[in-house]
Parts: sequence; structure tokens; C-alpha cells
Amino acid sequence: MKLMNFVKLSMGRSGLATLAAGMAVLVNHGSLADSSKASGAENSWPQWLGEGRDAILDGPVLEVDLEANPLILEWESGLGGGYAGPAIAGNLVLVTDWKPTSREDVPGDPFQRGRIPGRESLYCFDLETGAEKWKTSWQAEYSISYPAGPRCTPLFSDGIVYALGSEGHLVAVDSNDGRVLWKMNFRTEMGATTPEWGFAGHPLAWKDLVICVTGGSEGRGVAAFDRHSGEVRWSSMTLGHPGYCPPTIIHRHGKEELLIWSGVGIHGLDPATGKVQWSIDWELRFGLAVATPRQVGDRLFFTSFYNGSLLLSLEPEGDPRVVWKTVKPSEKDTVYLHSIMSTPMIDGDYVYGVCSYGQLRCLRIDDGERIWESMAATTGGPEERWANAFIIRNGSGSHRYFLFNESGDLIDCRLTPGGFVELGRMNLVRPDGSDMRRRPIVWSHPALTERHLAVRNDSMIRLYRFPELSR
Repeated sequence: MKLMNFVKLSMGRSGLATLAAGMAVLVNHGSLADSSKASGAENSWPQWLGEGRDAILDGPVLEVDLEANPLILEWESGLGGGYAGPAIAGNLVLVTDWKPTSREDVPGDPFQRGRIPGRESLYCFDLETGAEKWKTSWQAEYSISYPAGPRCTPLFSDGIVYALGSEGHLVAVDSNDGRVLWKMNFRTEMGATTPEWGFAGHPLAWKDLVICVTGGSEGRGVAAFDRHSGEVRWSSMTLGHPGYCPPTIIHRHGKEELLIWSGVGIHGLDPATGKVQWSIDWELRFGLAVATPRQVGDRLFFTSFYNGSLLLSLEPEGDPRVVWKTVKPSEKDTVYLHSIMSTPMIDGDYVYGVCSYGQLRCLRIDDGERIWESMAATTGGPEERWANAFIIRNGSGSHRYFLFNESGDLIDCRLTPGGFVELGRMNLVRPDGSDMRRRPIVWSHPALTERHLAVRNDSMIRLYRFPELSR
């Protein structure tokens, strides 16, 4: 452990590229029920994309000046590899990793699949000091492409931490001491086959359930587990290809529905029973359902790397209606938005997202018309396949955003129909991962609260503090 205080890091501007390790995904703004929130703590980012699973830092805008008054590095600690972003719950910082038994077993080409022995671990660090409070580990032999580590951010809810590994190991752990309360193996107990890029659908806490896309056979593609015992409360569907998108709660004309976007279609379920309410066929190349669907009003927006965009209208009864969609599946000849990892943000009548070659784009949601695009947030120059940046709204209802790109840069900016305006930039962590082209990348989403920011790469986790609270 190396503790650091009041360290100002240098600025960085490079932006490189990335591939579908099946990890990134968001959920709809303003559509989640209170029961789906994982924690009531003020200083909290307790699950994938925060308290509301919407990538929005609630409240007034957090005023920052990354150039004149950069974030302060409080501590850092060594880790193994992983695409799973950290979580913050009160005074706990939670993160997972994977370490191979021997580095010689890891193929030089990350796209290649093999059988690689190793261990996944869930760590709990003290927010203030960085001291390791506990660690829980389990054996995990990797058979996946891009075998760098887990994809799913830990989920903290009511004193329990839920972690899902890349090979389908789901563990529930006591947050006080790391004691395993229950565990589930999707392959051996649900009859699942590990997807090419691993299990990546972040678990969802809903009422007294933890809901997961298990990819199981014989009607076990989606399952709900009792949060305290691990008992299977219901299972539903045989998905074919489960995809990489997490289960999402939406509101359909006043009622909660569970939205499952798989590699073969879009499905609405009753979250209490798993009963399928409706389905729309949409077969995706390589099953690349990654970016979580976004809801605004009665409309749902989807984006996929090869297949492009789809906008649905939620009707009061029956199947949703297709408003518009990409006709030609092509990640090169793009019309709307073809995201690989970054889930877009809907702001009023506009969609902001990162397309297949790193283009930060603004679309009009009514018809998908492109308003503008910019490469400034990703490569800063030419288009690059898989170039990526994650999007977080800084303040409810604002046009202020934080972007975190694969070079490890945090970008303070404004996104409006008038364009992308950069206000400041700071490099937070070195991109020490590698894609199939041997380029350095960091593929994990940060955890952000009004006081702290946690970020990780394939060798460490870092905890930053905002220098002053201006809210």
C-alpha cells in the first residue's frame, strides 16, 4: 500500500481504443424505483453507474477546475486485472480483480481464448486511509476472450456486497468482514455457457431480490435470487445468446417492468415473477447488447456496435412500437449511433454518445438526426476503431458532464445541441491494459461522489478527493 496526499497529477490528452469486453452499460434517467437503489449513503456510488444506476451525480453541479485546482490523490493500492469499475458505499471502496496462476498462461493476443487458471477477488478498502479491510477470493479458470478480469462493478445493498465474476461466479458477502453468505455458479447450477467476452450484466437489486442475466439453459436465462439466502425465487427464458447488458428496471405507464436486452431480442418481464410480458426480435452480431437501454418518458433508446440504434415507444398494452432504427448493420458506415461500451445520455430532446470509431455524437431523439460529432473526447484526432469514453452527468438537469476516456483522462465539459465544450482535463490513471492491437487502454468506469472519485486500471486502484466542495 502506498499512501499519497496532496499530489497534483499532470494533464494528459491522448485517447486510444478499445473492444467489446462486454462491460459497459447504463440505465434510464428518472425511471428507477426507489427499491432498486442500493444505498442511502450520501457519499455513495454503490453499484454500476451510481445510486440510481443512471450515471448522474445528483444535486447541483459540482464546480471544478481540473487545470487550476486538480483532484488530490489520497491513496492507491495494487490490484490484478479487471474491467470492473469500483463502487463507493459510505466509508467502503469495493473492487474486484483476477490474477492468473501463471502469467505465461495468458495469451499474447487478448482476443484468443484458452483455459487459464487463476483467482478472482473482491476487495474492500477504507475510503479515508486506503487500508485493506478484507478480501474474499475464489478460483476462476478463464476461458474468455480478453481475459483481463471481472467485468461487473460490485453491488452494495443493505450491508451485503454482491460480486459477479467473468466465468459466472456470483458471491454475496457480508460488508463488515468479507464473510461469504452464499454463492452461485451460473455454469454448474444454471446450465449456462460462458459468453465469448464473459458474464458482464451487472446484478440488479430490486426489493428483496438480486436479478441477474445468467444465460442459463431450459428457462434459466434470467434469474432472481433471494438477497439474503441465495435461493432461486424465479427463473425465466432461454435466451440463445445472453448478451452483456445488465437487467434494468423501467416504468411503463406507471408500472415497473424488468427490461432484458439479449443478443437475440428485447424483452419486458414482470420483475416479481419473471413472466414475459412482451418481446421484440433483434438479433445482434456477436450478441453485442452492451450499452444499457435509456428511457425518457415512454421511449426506450438502444445502441449496439454493429447493429446501430433503435428507438421504441412503450404502448399502454402489447408490444412496444418501433419509432426508428438503423437499417444497415455496419460499424463502419454509421448513420445514428453504434456504441461498443459507452452508454449514451439522454438530455432533453437529444442523445449524447460515443460511436464505433470514437465519434462523440449528438442525435435528435425524435428521428435520430445527427446534430454534431467530435473526436476531442477520445482520440483527439483521427477516428479509431473502439475508441471510447464513459459519460457522467454532473448535476441533475444540467448540461455539465464528466467524461472518462480510455487514456485515463477525466474531462470536464458541457454537452449541448450547440456542441462539445471542454472546460478542463486531468489524467487520473495510466492506461496499462491492452487491446488486440497492443494499444494501451483503461476500460473501467470510475465511481464518483460529491467528495471522491475512484478509478482503477489493470494494476492499481486510486482514490481522489475533490479539493473543495463547491455545491
